[in-house]
Amino acid sequence: MNGLILESVGWALVHLLWQGVLVAVALALALRWVGGRSANLRYALACGALGIMLALPVATAWRHASRAPDARPARTTAFVARTAAPFMNTVALPSTGSTPWRSPSPAGTEARPPLEQVFQQVGEHLPWLVLAWGMGVAASSLRLMKGWFLLRQQVHAAVHASLEWQERLEAMARRLGLTRPVRLLVSSKLEVPSTLGWLRPVVLVPTATLTGLAVRELEMVLAHELAHIRRHDFAVNVVQTLVETLLFYHPVVWWMSQVIRVERENCCDDLAVRQGPGAIPYARALTALEALRSQGTGAAGPALSALGGSLTDRVRRLVVAPPSRCSSRLAAGVSIVTLASSLAVAVPLTALAVQPVKVAEVKVAPVHATPVVELNAAPAVRAAPEADDATTRVGEGPLTVDQLVSLKVAGVTPEVVSQVTAMGYAPTVETLVQFGHAGITPEYAKAMAARFGKPIPSELLVGMKHLGVTPEWLEQMASLGFQQTDPEQLLAAKALGLDAAWLNDLKSAGFTGLDLDTAVELRALGVTSEYIHELEAAGLKPASVDELRRLRAGGVDADFIRRMRQPKK
Repeated sequence: MNGLILESVGWALVHLLWQGVLVAVALALALRWVGGRSANLRYALACGALGIMLALPVATAWRHASRAPDARPARTTAFVARTAAPFMNTVALPSTGSTPWRSPSPAGTEARPPLEQVFQQVGEHLPWLVLAWGMGVAASSLRLMKGWFLLRQQVHAAVHASLEWQERLEAMARRLGLTRPVRLLVSSKLEVPSTLGWLRPVVLVPTATLTGLAVRELEMVLAHELAHIRRHDFAVNVVQTLVETLLFYHPVVWWMSQVIRVERENCCDDLAVRQGPGAIPYARALTALEALRSQGTGAAGPALSALGGSLTDRVRRLVVAPPSRCSSRLAAGVSIVTLASSLAVAVPLTALAVQPVKVAEVKVAPVHATPVVELNAAPAVRAAPEADDATTRVGEGPLTVDQLVSLKVAGVTPEVVSQVTAMGYAPTVETLVQFGHAGITPEYAKAMAARFGKPIPSELLVGMKHLGVTPEWLEQMASLGFQQTDPEQLLAAKALGLDAAWLNDLKSAGFTGLDLDTAVELRALGVTSEYIHELEAAGLKPASVDELRRLRAGGVDADFIRRMRQPKK
């Protein structure tokens, strides 16, 4: 029985290598089909794919252990014999004869199909593979437990926030529909706000965040953390970490986990935006929080933070493509069916590699013709399709009540529809409403198109207008050396508050010739000319941009330098 279990586990781990590739391809196709329309759907697809990755080894091991029960004892004995072959010349098998079992001859091996030879070689090393896998799981578990204990220590060392902020958090939790009590704790050892716990959730806030952020900015950051609690992300993250621990050897698992983490933050961003003043103020709150963040300690564990994922990508997503729901249920259905079918295909295929079937042994039963009976079924009643704001054109069909209200609130008139059409944009409900709220005029659209040499996509144009990207600002950036023709890069710089005054201050401090990416990174870290001058006053002048970046990211300031230089008493 132990040999059977070992063999089943080993083959399950081996077959997961190619099974996981199938699931990854299915997930990639599904994500491409969905696009960026719904972070919730992308998150659900990635979680489903990771769940399939966990179910596949279990199904494969069960299938391997339960197939052909009558022949299993002989197969298991042969497996043990092949495993012991390198250490023993002969092994006596429990059979009726007394002839000892010997290793297969080279001639017999050459006569077998190449695929069968490969799996025979793998089968002989299965115990070592299972042993290596077990050691990897043990090492990953120790790392996970270490991170967990560090998080628990931070919780125990934290203190309760003021009553005012606790009441603010409870009011925000009620607006989000949370019924569980949530504690707000303050920690001096923490870097960014984080969420911990499921049944008794806790929101941890660094001391620097309470003092460094404005009240409204801190409320938006806390709304992001409460969104994690509402979505039960901590429990999902624990399961996700468990899968990473068990299937650590498969690169596909780590890619799926990265997709889950990115989309999880996007989903919480969407919830926080709906609870706050809008996407632009929320993006500014994230950049302000990034400016307060110091270099990480590297502690691993199932904690959730408001600064998970790429800050630049998240800010760009917020200001360029506002959160929207998935506009097609068909896309969701096809994507989910694609993922589910990968499980149905991958598990039965394991039998092809483990035990090849000879063609001569396959008997095909005669096919008997069956009369076809035609039934006059009643016509199915189809529900009316949902109106899609992204594809419904104004003036080409009936509009729903919600669409009419949205157009009226946005100030859309027949004249506006004609203007948008003349600009070269499709007069869809979504485009008209966004243009109306942003106040986009034909003059603005023409000026932006002339600056970049091509028409700007409607979503990007809306984000530029909301952030205040004007031809004058673009000329100012060009005069400073930023001649980028990519509007998304310039939009990200504008969202982070990068302007001529800040760049001139850095130049006066001796840092010139910055490219746009480096300038955006320094701005996000909160590097200012005052910070550089304070370092110089303390006796440290950064020699390069890289040194300046490392000092700021590590939280090194003038006060820390002076204290480190004081002699010990």
